[in-house]
Amino acid sequence: MTKNKNKQKKIGIISHETSTKKLIVPTKNTYRLGSIVTNHKQEAIGRINDIIGSTKKPYISIKTNNKYKKAKVGETVYLAPKQKKGGCKHGRNTKKKKKNRKTTQNNKKTKNKIKTQE
Repeated sequence: MTKNKNKQKKIGIISHETSTKKLIVPTKNTYRLGSIVTNHKQEAIGRINDIIGSTKKPYISIKTNNKYKKAKVGETVYLAPKQKKGGCKHGRNTKKKKKNRKTTQNNKKTKNKIKTQE
């Protein structure tokens, strides 16, 4: 049995838009603040700004921005899949070169001597 890691979690359907251009979505679960919200095409709509209402019937406030796609009332929204953090842990350039402390101090001393001799 294989699981699709890129599967979107359905948050709910947009019920209305506030005067401050925030989208309100009734939902059954709560989600992490700042999570990216997408439409069915996996295009970013906005981020979860606030969770309001009772614990039994919470509402999610989604803050939209000009860089995100527009969403309409009645459209289903989804939680974007988590993206992995970090970069390359194995392979090239993972080990930093260690400088020998004594040689760097000696190099500084010789540079200072050369400057004073000039």
